[in-house]
Amino acid sequence: MSTSHEDLRRHPGHLIRRAQQVHTWLWSAEVSPEVTSPQFAVLYALRAEKNIDQKTLGERVSLDRSTTAEVVERLTARGLVQRIRDASDARRNRLRLTPAGLRTSERLIPRAMRMNRLLVSVLSEREQVELLRMLNLVVDADERLRKQRSSLPPHLGEGRGGGRYARAG
Repeated sequence: MSTSHEDLRRHPGHLIRRAQQVHTWLWSAEVSPEVTSPQFAVLYALRAEKNIDQKTLGERVSLDRSTTAEVVERLTARGLVQRIRDASDARRNRLRLTPAGLRTSERLIPRAMRMNRLLVSVLSEREQVELLRMLNLVVDADERLRKQRSSLPPHLGEGRGGGRYARAG
């Protein structure tokens, strides 16, 4: 008879959650205890694409609307992101990195790259490529699953949690 621990190691969701725990611990230890991984994703996206609106930013980094707003609020309060009212639509904010936000992202990029190498260092180079390929398959399936669920009758298509992904400020 197997133990519950052994049984759980056959559940992809459990292993993904455990891998996320490892990532979170490594992130804090190797990259930054102050800037979270989702916050870094926002800084990184704004480094690549200046003056984008908050909705587009959330789509770029795969965060739901409320989580994106929360992350942007925290980064704005810390002086890393600047909000600018869109001249053509006063309801919309355009976002860009402040000079401090740019310096922070530039400082964290090599740390994040090093942490990612450490995260998968137990795998051979071929296995690392395969892991990324398989994770991308799972992530890319997200839109197909959402479309299938949205075509179901309302009581069958409802999920729990209401957001795109779990909150991570």
